[in-house]
This record gives sequence, structure tokens and C-alpha cells, in this order.
Amino acid sequence: MSVSSPQLSFNHNHPSLPPDAEELARDLFERARPNDSFDDLKRRVAFNRQDAGRLRHWIRAAQAIAAERRLRQP
Repeated sequence: MSVSSPQLSFNHNHPSLPPDAEELARDLFERARPNDSFDDLKRRVAFNRQDAGRLRHWIRAAQAIAAERRLRQP
């Protein structure tokens, strides 16, 4: 039985992904995981479902932070 979950449309050139979200995700990831790189995570996504989930979570977290920052701007 497969579990259907909403997919985050993450594509390296996806127009709906704000550029600041990927940059923020990269910064957050590399600060939290100094022995890994965001680019390596993105490469592993094709081969590992867990890494695909990790990437989605980092992008979603960055999008949430970016949205909160935009709301707080005067």
C-alpha cells in the first residue's frame, strides 16, 4: 500500500521556488550539518528517498522562515 503525500515541487530551476528559500535552506543545512553539503544532499535525492524527504523538509523550513520574514517587513 502506498501512502500519498503532498509533493513539494522542488526543481533546481523551478520558477515558484523563491531564490532566497534555496539560499536560506542551504545556509541552514550547512550550519546544522558542517560535514555535509547542500549540493551533495541534492545529488543524493535521486538515489535515496530519505534524502529526498530531508531536502523537502529543509526547503519547507526555509520557505516558512522566508515567509515569516516577509510578513515582518514594514
